[in-house]
Amino acid sequence: MRIYEDLRALQARIGFLQVLTVALVVLLLGYFWYLQVLRGRYYRELAENNRIRTLAIAAPRGRLLDRHGHLLVENRPSFNLMLNPEDTDDIDGTLARLGRVLQAAEGPMREQLSRRDRLRPVTVKADASLTDVTALEARRLELPEASVEVIPLRAYPLAAAAAHALGRVGEVTERQLRSPEFAGLEARALVGQAGLELRYNRELMGRDGQRRVIVNSRGVEVAEAGRDDPAEGPDLTLSLDAELQRVMDRALQGRSGSAVALDPRTGEVLAMTSLPSYDPNEFSTGIDPAAWGRLASDPETPLMNRVIQGQYAPGSVFKIVMATAALEEGVVSRSTTFYCPGYLTLYDTPFRCAKPSGHGFVNVVQALTHSCNVFFYQVGVRLEIERIARYARLFGLGARSGIDLPHEASGLVPDSAWKRRTYRLPWYPGETVSVAIGQGQTTTTPLQLARMTAVIASGGKLVVPHMLRAIGGRPVEGLAPRDLALRPETLQLVSEGMCGVVNAGGTGWRARLPDVRVCGKTGSAQLVSHDRLARGATPDLQPHGWFVAYAPAEAPRIALAVLVENGGSGGEAAAPVARQILEQFFSAEAGSQARVALASLTR
Repeated sequence: MRIYEDLRALQARIGFLQVLTVALVVLLLGYFWYLQVLRGRYYRELAENNRIRTLAIAAPRGRLLDRHGHLLVENRPSFNLMLNPEDTDDIDGTLARLGRVLQAAEGPMREQLSRRDRLRPVTVKADASLTDVTALEARRLELPEASVEVIPLRAYPLAAAAAHALGRVGEVTERQLRSPEFAGLEARALVGQAGLELRYNRELMGRDGQRRVIVNSRGVEVAEAGRDDPAEGPDLTLSLDAELQRVMDRALQGRSGSAVALDPRTGEVLAMTSLPSYDPNEFSTGIDPAAWGRLASDPETPLMNRVIQGQYAPGSVFKIVMATAALEEGVVSRSTTFYCPGYLTLYDTPFRCAKPSGHGFVNVVQALTHSCNVFFYQVGVRLEIERIARYARLFGLGARSGIDLPHEASGLVPDSAWKRRTYRLPWYPGETVSVAIGQGQTTTTPLQLARMTAVIASGGKLVVPHMLRAIGGRPVEGLAPRDLALRPETLQLVSEGMCGVVNAGGTGWRARLPDVRVCGKTGSAQLVSHDRLARGATPDLQPHGWFVAYAPAEAPRIALAVLVENGGSGGEAAAPVARQILEQFFSAEAGSQARVALASLTR
């Protein structure tokens, strides 16, 4: 009995040991499964990273060239100082040593580390100086976890000139990564963030390469295991003229405003300026948060491209549309005249003319030349708002032009349906009188008015503005202009009026050139009433000054729009700017023709 009891105790202990052994084996197998299956990829990467590392080689973006092959945007070599946190067990000590070597604060480096991806080196100092690179390379054994990466950085030789057209680059944002346009890109990739850099980002991006390097136990590179060279993005040839761009920028310096020049035959954008501007070079290495805050909160909105995003009342420039509509609809003819005593009373309300003493009897050509409000008040009453809106839209107003730049505004062409939809109110005839001279609710962008001017210059064709001419040397065709089917007699009369604005004692005489016949139209877009201005308004309430033009009158090759914000009269503020732009365009054209003639003589 005693022996049996002793065996039972032994069997119980053996059974417990068996269960314990099985449990330990199951636990061990489960842990092996966890390490090799669930966490296998992580440890394989970690182990491989101890021996072979894959380092990305950034592909240079394609360059941007002007229509003559001059560089507008290029790439320059830059040094980034990198840190691989997986190679150190004492990150605080590493950062302290790096700070001493680079004579830099640890705070920015810690911020970069907090944003890092697992197992990826992080940039602790971008666009480092040669002094920093030399100091780090001299201490490779002391800081094996740090390295130097050579990357191409974007450089903008024109600086702030054409910044809004060319755009800028920056690290891809989380929002962009979620969009199809940026699918397949990795975090921290450099992409276009504005302008042409954003619009043609995919075309400009090359294919990144990579280096596979063997490292020792301390993380120091000892050999290269393989390399895939990057493929550079193709160059883009633009329609911009670099020298015309510089002159346009200088002509507007010191003022808020914008200007844009088009080829009225094709819609190619020759130059585009928006001021105040910014320097896109500041964004190439990642702009300082404080600097970004100043730009984003600046009341002068330097980040906004006024050419395509600024929406302003067109003022008397809108009279081009009014004259065309009146002639096409038979409301007036060449012989029709209205008397202007300096005002017109309609609906028991006096509406003033720009000339207080009046213009006397004027026809449509004279009304355009001298910008007679009374004539166009009469025209507006007869056309009514629906026909005015229809012709404004025919000229491309109230809709995006289709230019190859992002975030274009559409402006507004009001009519009775718009007012009922927006305000639930009927349209009143008195509102038509204001719209007839480009005031009221009508808003346009400078690009839209340049495009409108190109319609008259091109003989009635509406162009689609564009800036891309070729990708990698292969020409890219723009969209064909649309014929608006306007009568030749209409275009002739409107052209006569616009040519008189500059050459026959009109309001735009300051844009006159000695050897080229310029045709144009001035405009002043009021921000407050005449009475308020007479009482002495502050500078920020002065009217915006407009001037649109094309030249030469006989066979136009350039159409442009100039806006000087709060500049007052368009003839005084904007016309002289247009003159400088036109002088440069035709002097450069004459120089090019002379070089071609000389080359033909020497052959």
